Amino acid sequence: MSRMRQLEAFHAVMESGSVTRAAEILQVSQPAITKLIQALEQETGLRLFDRVRRRLQPTREARRFAIEVERLFLTMNRIEHVANEIRSLGTGEMHVAAMASLGVRFLPEILTAFRRERPGVNVALTVTSSQNVVEMVQAGQVDLGFALSVAHSPAVVVQPLASLPGVVVLPRDHPLAGRAVLAPEDLRDAPFVQLGREDRARHIIEDLFLQRGVALESMVQTHLAVSACEFVAAGAGVAVVEPVTASYYRDRLAVRPMAPAIYFEMFVVTALSRPGSAMIDGFVATVRERLGVLAAEFAS
Repeated sequence: MSRMRQLEAFHAVMESGSVTRAAEILQVSQPAITKLIQALEQETGLRLFDRVRRRLQPTREARRFAIEVERLFLTMNRIEHVANEIRSLGTGEMHVAAMASLGVRFLPEILTAFRRERPGVNVALTVTSSQNVVEMVQAGQVDLGFALSVAHSPAVVVQPLASLPGVVVLPRDHPLAGRAVLAPEDLRDAPFVQLGREDRARHIIEDLFLQRGVALESMVQTHLAVSACEFVAAGAGVAVVEPVTASYYRDRLAVRPMAPAIYFEMFVVTALSRPGSAMIDGFVATVRERLGVLAAEFAS
């Protein structure tokens, strides 16, 4: 039987004043609390409580012993605080999984700058589908993930990261490149570079065009937004992508906002069982800030 567990039970009884409340605090049964107290008395050789009318009354020895136990728990809290400080200073490892739109170029740049400020941090990045991101977080293979359109899972915590407006990418010499904003109707007869059928972003785009009564002239399909931009640069047609990928093609392609706007909702995913980390929180805050700048820049 763990001595620390015995001390936790003793501390809970002394703090709460009853076995019932101590059991609630530690989320165990009342007999378990009584058994832990009895074991502590036996191992220490101290009579810590008198049994009066089925209640535990602390003895003088218990009150003296409680002072030292309180010091112990204060020390443990201090250790936890120091550990948090070490994490916030950026020592250790950080494993990240991300969908391709963030993982190909965007996150490597941020991770490199982040690590430059924290030379003691080792980073790892896995680029995969949004579904795999969630599965890797749930399995404990990574510390956090970035995904698009996350299905609910009881084992993970999903928080909004950014709402990014879709943009049209087209060759600089395209007849529509001179317009400041483009609508689905403008692309009615344009050869379209479409994302793969398994990509959630494709369905977001198709829904908007369907609502506007515009049939897409799909000539090319690819599962990566970066590949779609390369197809557009090669003259295969036009495409609608999120602004993260499009931002890296502004020197080669015309990038125009859409009206009405469509939005790609991105999320940060962490495991429900994983403790918080100041380092990870700081990294997520940096990612969120950079994405917010892009969202504002490409808003129609």
